[in-house]
Amino acid sequence: MEGKEQSLPLEEFRKLLSPSDLENIPSGINENEYLLRFLRFKENPKRAYETFVKYHKFQHSDKEFFSKVRPSVLKYVLDAKIFTKQPGNDADGWPVLLLRSKRWNPSEVSVTDIMYVSTLLLEEISRRRSSGVSIVIDWDGFGFAHYRQITYRNLVRGFAILQGTFPISFKAIHQLNPSMVSKIFFSLLSAKLKKRIHLHGTDLESLAAHIPKSSLPVEYGGFSEEDEDKEFMDTLYKNEEYYYKLIEHREK
Repeated sequence: MEGKEQSLPLEEFRKLLSPSDLENIPSGINENEYLLRFLRFKENPKRAYETFVKYHKFQHSDKEFFSKVRPSVLKYVLDAKIFTKQPGNDADGWPVLLLRSKRWNPSEVSVTDIMYVSTLLLEEISRRRSSGVSIVIDWDGFGFAHYRQITYRNLVRGFAILQGTFPISFKAIHQLNPSMVSKIFFSLLSAKLKKRIHLHGTDLESLAAHIPKSSLPVEYGGFSEEDEDKEFMDTLYKNEEYYYKLIEHREK
């Protein structure tokens, strides 16, 4: 990884940044590491720059939402372990996120809360020098009480994150127990993302063909007895100051 990091065209990328672009980088954080997230996502400096611009435009257009993306603020949602980072990676080496709808009580945790947490986890994965992620969504237990909370604004946020305004690629989207509504939602994605959707129904062996059982919880046919990646979560909470600086900078 270090060799690849050193080979990324950081200086060429920097030359594309205007003074106003540089103002989007929060003070008090590692500027090189902040910029390298975009180059890991798109190694071509011009495409990395396009993502940089879209990322900050998205955040400035939705400041209230991003003001909540902070570990201490979201601890009550993280503790529910509805949407988690799993120990280990998928068969291609990408980090794995798992959404368990059965654990989701919509009267306690809203759809917007899950959006906050998903954004926080993606930010942290991006900081960990990963440019991609696999997601597993188990729709079993997702009902009318959940659906009624889905607003137009949340749909816009979801599509924006999935389709290029964030410096991370969705390498695979695995769906268990998909419903008709979930199929409609994902049918609206780009052709590129549609090709990365895997419908497993209730077949856990089908899922294990893409994600090693060592990275899957026992309830999903795996060997891991951990609900989440504890090392990842410990570090996430230790990075509280980083997320505070992001929020503080956006609110200026």
